Amino acid sequence: MHVLLFYVYLVAALVIGCLCARKIHSPEDFYVAGRHAGVLSVTGSLLATILGSSAILGSIDVAYAKGWAGAWFMLCAAIGLLALLPFVGQLSAFRGYNLPTLLGGFYGPVAQKLSAGVIAMAWLGVVGAQIIGAAKITTSVFGLSYGWATVAIGLTVTAYTAAGGQLSILRTDLVQTLLIFAGLLLIFVVLLFRSPSVEGQPLLSSSFTWVDLVVMLFAYSSTYLVGPDIYSRLFCARDTATARKAIAATAAVLIPTAFLLAFIGIYGSRGYVHGGESTLFAIVKGEFPPAVTVLLAVTLLSAILSSADTTLFTAGSLLSQFLRDRMDSAESVRLTRFCTVLLGVLSMVTALYCQSILTALLFALGIYAGAFVVPALWGMCGQRSDRRYAIAAMVAGGALALSGKALSQSMLGNALMLLAFPVNLALLAMGSHQLRRQSASSSK
Repeated sequence: MHVLLFYVYLVAALVIGCLCARKIHSPEDFYVAGRHAGVLSVTGSLLATILGSSAILGSIDVAYAKGWAGAWFMLCAAIGLLALLPFVGQLSAFRGYNLPTLLGGFYGPVAQKLSAGVIAMAWLGVVGAQIIGAAKITTSVFGLSYGWATVAIGLTVTAYTAAGGQLSILRTDLVQTLLIFAGLLLIFVVLLFRSPSVEGQPLLSSSFTWVDLVVMLFAYSSTYLVGPDIYSRLFCARDTATARKAIAATAAVLIPTAFLLAFIGIYGSRGYVHGGESTLFAIVKGEFPPAVTVLLAVTLLSAILSSADTTLFTAGSLLSQFLRDRMDSAESVRLTRFCTVLLGVLSMVTALYCQSILTALLFALGIYAGAFVVPALWGMCGQRSDRRYAIAAMVAGGALALSGKALSQSMLGNALMLLAFPVNLALLAMGSHQLRRQSASSSK
């Protein structure tokens, strides 16, 4: 009976995607939902995007091992969003569909192509992390094998995302957000009554030092300050005020959520030992009756899929842009659908071979942050740079970040990861100086 519920859920998701596909009448409907979204819709979509498997299962697992340090994932997300507020006006005035188009406006078509291709490939790890989380829930609760769960979930997400585009994502995200908070609050309240206080390692300790925090701020918070998934939600907002209110509301919700997730992880560290199973479901299966466990599984599964579809759609649209410059035609929509299917299949392969949520997620985000965060902020602050230097900055920053992630868990790896940002900045500044020299020479 439980397995039947899982398949019914997947079929329902496919039906929603097909119904939304019938409402798409233009590329703008497909890519940015017609730019008609209000505060509640954008806030719900932002939360649904952020609160995927990496946030929920990853934060709880870290808290299980390192105490209150598990709260830093969502706290860093909130910090990144709050830092984004001064740039909302410029983003709202932008009439493109994604971040690479914005970078292309600053540094030219080569930068646009480079960022579209690299982000699309890096996002395989992000989508893979969501599929890993969903597959682990399915394996834990419904008893299916990890491999079959990965394939079934991956195919479903890929199919309805390719069919409905941004319109279907935005319309389902608010419901998914309400479901996830209902489930998490139920768990939290029950555990709080059973143990009003829990003791865990502090936010900073020997297992999570200030160096770890600095690396996370640069590699994780920066992806909310400059993030293709975050920007895709803001581009759907009807105006600047709507986007600004949605960001502030999302950050305000994430702060208490960070400690709620950490509390659950610390609670589990006192009495639950699990091998391969997520901490959250080890707790739920031990503390709740089976029927509640199944309902919570469906709730969390829906929330994770709502994050997976957003990241998959971002990757698909960026790969499409890498292959085709213009995105304002029916042909571009068809190409994006094809690219979404291709990347969905590759994400399933990633999930099958890399079953660590945080490894897949942080590897992808680290490379992205090292390559593109500083150039995007440089441009949004009104600065410009010679295109050759800008491209060199992106390549050098991405290479340093990739080297740092390959040597993760070491001081050298952390140093390389952090070095990507000043190197990026130095190259952009050199390019800016070059532009000024060229301008001065031409004016003589």
